[in-house]
Amino acid sequence: MAQCPKCGIELEEGKKFCRNCGMPMRATDEEAGTLPLPPEAKTAPEGPRPTIPVAPPRTAPTQQGGPAYVPPMNYYPAPRPEVYAPPPVQNRIRLGDWLSGGWQVYKENWLLMSLATLLGSFLGSITIGFLVGPLLMGLYRMALKTMRGEQPEMGDMFNWEGRFLHAFLLALICALVYGGVASIGSNSSAGALLGLVATPFLTMILALGMPFILERKVDVMAAINEVGRLLFSRSNLVMWWIVGLVLSGIASLGIFGCGVGLLLTFPWMVCSAAVAYRDIYGIDDPNRTLH
Repeated sequence: MAQCPKCGIELEEGKKFCRNCGMPMRATDEEAGTLPLPPEAKTAPEGPRPTIPVAPPRTAPTQQGGPAYVPPMNYYPAPRPEVYAPPPVQNRIRLGDWLSGGWQVYKENWLLMSLATLLGSFLGSITIGFLVGPLLMGLYRMALKTMRGEQPEMGDMFNWEGRFLHAFLLALICALVYGGVASIGSNSSAGALLGLVATPFLTMILALGMPFILERKVDVMAAINEVGRLLFSRSNLVMWWIVGLVLSGIASLGIFGCGVGLLLTFPWMVCSAAVAYRDIYGIDDPNRTLH
């Protein structure tokens, strides 16, 4: 007789559970039913798969049709446009706006600008004019910083950023030409007329050339050439002469009163020239993404 695999008691025939422990008994007399499987399907052998055409690699065109062959247009990528473009020149003369704008710039830091003018005059005289050009460029730096909304400092007078030589040469060239014209004018009336004609243009070359050297980082000859092209245009030649005459005349008025007036008129004219430079050439914005 069969025995219970759990408790070992003898089991009666045909019982599905053990009468002692209740464990279910497996069928012994009949086989467990099996699930019939479908017959194995016969598969056809796999044939070759179609291939996807691939474009040939992009290479330079080979010579076809003899030496006169020309590659097709748009094959090579178009050249990139120039990154740097020179600023547009606005050749509009607005003397009244430049004088009033220069006065506003000067008023924002009038004490600092006047003290810087006094310091520059002192250092220029004891160095026999050697530092006149670089110190003048420092005054322009202070005016341009004011127009950008920055706070100028006395140290800007000596912050030349490698432009010392060019500022010195520009002041020297203007001084030599002015001295030559003045010597000719002292000997004849024709020379005096020449001085009257040349002095305002020399003033404008110095007034616009100095910030050009400072802002554009060009050499002295490039600055003179660029400003000269602006001044000696046929349409505004006389007007630029008038602007130079007015700026030099106002600055010279400061000589009266034992020269104390120069502490006002000279920095005012520097600020006015800086405003004119901004309107003509534009000034670099520190928040702009540059060339």
